Amino acid sequence: MNKHITSPISILLLILLVGAFLAACGASKPAAATTPNGQTLLQERCTVCHDLNRVTSAQKTAAQWTTTVERMIGKGAQLNAQEQQTLIDYLAQAYP
Repeated sequence: MNKHITSPISILLLILLVGAFLAACGASKPAAATTPNGQTLLQERCTVCHDLNRVTSAQKTAAQWTTTVERMIGKGAQLNAQEQQTLIDYLAQAYP
């Protein structure tokens, strides 16, 4: 093969190998999914529709907070299952 063709092919192969190596290294570490804490969820998600005073002035049991949070999700609050539980736990502890 011509030396002018071999050099670009070698560089391309090297780039592909390095890319494959880096992809494999990154794939071995699963991305850590972090759930915001309850206070952060309250401030970021609940205040879209309510001021904090409306929530913080309420006193409810864990079951009542569960009902309230589920009702808010039914009205469009954006919480996945883990965030929902984190928020309920926080509300039940902070505002019993």
